[in-house]
Amino acid sequence: MELGDAIVGRRSIREYYTREVPMDLVKQVLVAATWAPSAKNEQQWRFTVLTGAAKSKFTNSFRKELRKTERSIGSPAMGSAYGSCDIMEHAPVLIIVWNAGARGWETEVHGVAAAIQNMLLKAYSLGLGSLWIGDIFYASDAVRAYFGKSWLLTAAVSIGWPANSPLPMTRKPLEEVAEFMS
Repeated sequence: MELGDAIVGRRSIREYYTREVPMDLVKQVLVAATWAPSAKNEQQWRFTVLTGAAKSKFTNSFRKELRKTERSIGSPAMGSAYGSCDIMEHAPVLIIVWNAGARGWETEVHGVAAAIQNMLLKAYSLGLGSLWIGDIFYASDAVRAYFGKSWLLTAAVSIGWPANSPLPMTRKPLEEVAEFMS
């Protein structure tokens, strides 16, 4: 697959077939992530891969944390977090993405984000669907405690065989988002 085709063709997939994703494909996605650029080549990304019972146990815990947080703030202000939890439950693979950067640089976040983009593009090139899930932040402290990590939580990424093919979202024209100076 040409890179341009992957960039333009990739979509955020929220529905997956239940068919298992071979671990060698998951590993290919993760290897692609490790080739992302990072500040001073620190390579601060870390990944926790969940499937089967481990994924179910985690998503059950995450849903309980959402309810607890919702009760503590006194209103249903969780946005799309419950929907994201449903997606995480139904996707065959869930990858928790961490930032293990020890220096506290803002650019550490950039490297981990680049790794996620590589994951999404590689998954698409393999015929897989994926979704970058930011709603994991509604329970970030609980997620870190659940896994016993001191690292910073960055995102969750669901991966599986896509059960739909969303149409492309409209993009702002280049003239609206870029300025050229000489």
